[in-house]
Amino acid sequence: MHQLECRRLLPHDLKPLNTLSDYKAVGGGVAYKRALAMSPTDVIAQIKAANLRGRGGAGFPTAIKWAGVRNEPCPTKYVACNFSEGEPGTFKDRYNILKNPYHLFEGMAIAVYAIGAIEAYIGIKKKYHPQVHRLFSARKEMEEAGMIPKGLIKIHLGPDEYLFGEEKGLLESIDGRYPMPRNIPPYIQGINFQPNSPNPTCVNNVETFCQAAYILREGADKFKSVGTQDTPGTVMCTVVGDVKRPGIYEVTSNVTLKQLLYDVAEGPVGKFALKAVFSGVASGVVTAERFDNPLDFGSLKKIGGGLGSAGFIVYDQDACMVQTALKFSNFLAKSSCGQCVPCNSGTAQITDFLKKIEFGHGSPEHLDAILEICGRCTNQTRCFLPTQESILIPSIIKAFTMEFKKHIDGHRSPQERDLVLPKLHEYHEDTCSFSFDDPSKFPI
Repeated sequence: MHQLECRRLLPHDLKPLNTLSDYKAVGGGVAYKRALAMSPTDVIAQIKAANLRGRGGAGFPTAIKWAGVRNEPCPTKYVACNFSEGEPGTFKDRYNILKNPYHLFEGMAIAVYAIGAIEAYIGIKKKYHPQVHRLFSARKEMEEAGMIPKGLIKIHLGPDEYLFGEEKGLLESIDGRYPMPRNIPPYIQGINFQPNSPNPTCVNNVETFCQAAYILREGADKFKSVGTQDTPGTVMCTVVGDVKRPGIYEVTSNVTLKQLLYDVAEGPVGKFALKAVFSGVASGVVTAERFDNPLDFGSLKKIGGGLGSAGFIVYDQDACMVQTALKFSNFLAKSSCGQCVPCNSGTAQITDFLKKIEFGHGSPEHLDAILEICGRCTNQTRCFLPTQESILIPSIIKAFTMEFKKHIDGHRSPQERDLVLPKLHEYHEDTCSFSFDDPSKFPI
């Protein structure tokens, strides 16, 4: 283990907790017992005291979300766990649950109690076979041991669509429909909603629930003893791309992006220096001169990037940023559900113009058109997908304008390296390498 790693959620030796006895041996079950000995509002106060921010994307304060749903007047409330993890560059939730599925159930049971929910759902992609097996097996053990109430937490096997990971699309899927995002957010209109019963629902991702279990077991002060004031605690990071040691690493949020890339992931894999990092496809690019920033939500946002789900896609100087923009835009365009014309049409148009520029048929007018469409593709849309496009693509163009101009001027290198869309399929721990989803799913 590298000295910058701080394993709190991951087993210290990375050996999987294969039985409930293994989990109890490291303190499993203590958190839920402590929560039940407190009032629900005191449980939420503990989460607030820890300043836990959601680890699924935006970093919204968890206690505010829990309290908001608890205080809704509708008596029927739900909890949902987003286990879609369909964004390029991230694998941390799948890795976490292969190591320890039990703390997810404990964290969710705590949330159900704190919020006053009637039951909870884990929404996981059906294709994640190893993780699905571990979840069903762990739930059975915990229910039979009386560690969590029987039938409290259900497991919903969802489709492979990217928008299954959008919280409103997730609830649509749980309700038995295609994951097309609703207009109304989950904390107002939740699972199994009816005209006279909106059923507000609290949605968090896997790591957030696991961090909540840690806080109730160890206390808010212990949780805040590492990290930054903005983002206390540890962050589970996926690092993929042009580094020697790709993988999943749990570090404190005061560790800088540079330390993660050069010390933990051991720096560039080849002769070229690192050039750019993307935290999934929801934030702007972070260029090399800005790597020396902490891995917290506020610091990365200030430099035009973001922590997001802490899935860091790394490129060196040999990688073409025009091709990168095209791959990411194409992914978002093909992931659009089509409900909102500005999103569906806008992302497709942007992708088409980027394709022209990448393959030597572009013009300065195409570049201007991309920026103009990015400014309006978010109009009256149901989810964050077009906003991702409007943030990500202009950030690449602004940071690497000369690369785009060279392509337009006909100076595209015929030896340009073909980049892979890092939709991660599996992590091979013995070789510190990832395998990828079939790229034919997102043809250009």
